Amino acid sequence: MTLTHFNDDERKANPRAAMVRVEIRDAQGYANQRRHDLRIGAQPAYVNPNPPEPNPVFIQPVTTAEMKTLARDRRAQRETLRAMKSNAGIAVIGIIGFGTEAQKMFEALGPEEREKALRAAVARLATDLKTTVSGLVLHLDESAKHAHFSLCGYDVTGEPLSTWMDRGVLRGLQTALHEALQAFLPDLERGRSRKARAEAGAAPHELVNRSVDQLHIDLPFEIAEKRNELAALEEKIRTNEARAEKARTKAEADDARAEKALRNAETYERRAQGARSEVDALAAQIQGLEGRLEQVEAAKVAAEVARDHAQEQATDAEARATKAEARLQEVDRIVSDAAALAAEAAAAVIMGDLHQDESGRWAAGKGAPSLERLNPLWKHLRPALERVARWWDGVRERVEALPDPDQQAFMDNVPPEEPEEGPRF
Repeated sequence: MTLTHFNDDERKANPRAAMVRVEIRDAQGYANQRRHDLRIGAQPAYVNPNPPEPNPVFIQPVTTAEMKTLARDRRAQRETLRAMKSNAGIAVIGIIGFGTEAQKMFEALGPEEREKALRAAVARLATDLKTTVSGLVLHLDESAKHAHFSLCGYDVTGEPLSTWMDRGVLRGLQTALHEALQAFLPDLERGRSRKARAEAGAAPHELVNRSVDQLHIDLPFEIAEKRNELAALEEKIRTNEARAEKARTKAEADDARAEKALRNAETYERRAQGARSEVDALAAQIQGLEGRLEQVEAAKVAAEVARDHAQEQATDAEARATKAEARLQEVDRIVSDAAALAAEAAAAVIMGDLHQDESGRWAAGKGAPSLERLNPLWKHLRPALERVARWWDGVRERVEALPDPDQQAFMDNVPPEEPEEGPRF
């Protein structure tokens, strides 16, 4: 399995990391999530209705009644002045997902290893939150494999997690997840926080806007969460409509209490109407998210096509670069050979082994480069060699008049590094 990673990617979310998201839920919210996890009832369009294999249920999620009982029993360890509220956060629901490259690592595991990895991960998260696991399901029927889990919303001392599960604790959960999974996925990397990405040079819009791959993972989760909220609101409407009807019936039956019953009925009807307004807004949000998911799916397909095309172009470019490099090396060799030949020819002119006769024709003696080597470059070498010959004719008598040591020193430095007049190659 080939995994790529570049330093300048530090500005982006790490594709080789796993992520965990958790949320406190009341009884209704937990019930909705449990139905989603176990695929009970109607399912969103992004869920494959005919998956190649069923979703493995590693730990059967407890019922809502069982979760309420567990929460009450733990809460009873503390002295409290009132009963547990109906909207108390009895559960923590969570999801474990993977970046694009971490997804490949996870998919490469066998079924047993996947189960062991996820069980170890949620056990570690529960330990860090001082609570216990109450459900674990792996979803294979969506575009990206991910796991849903649930924990009791009260810790083992009876404290509600909602009172102390702050941002720092959530950051710690990301680290705990990474440490637990790394035993099974050794190439897994720690996710990057927004702060770290900003320090690496990420622009503000890069911290807010998500990539197509990240949206492909996130949007189905967000749609499911919105559908859970919608189900809760619809339940709220039904409850308040039933209460309003009951209050009006009571008003008709008991004149003495009619005024209060009618006031209650109006209150319930206002609540139902408010929930209906929220339902309309939430339905619009879901429709928008689903439309965005369709766009993301199309963009992902387009990106994959573009990626394949880019890979083909990169392969072609690499082949062209290899050819160009070979040509460049050949040119370097030719230039180097030509420079060496020019130096040899200039030395031969000074030594008299390469000279012009009275008619101006050049003749090569024993110490000169062979005509075989000179002929291909002669038209380029000839002007330079004629300048060398003229320069040497001008200084030869003075050089030959020098004592031998000085004459040898002069010859050792011919041609001078920067002559005012002399051979130029």
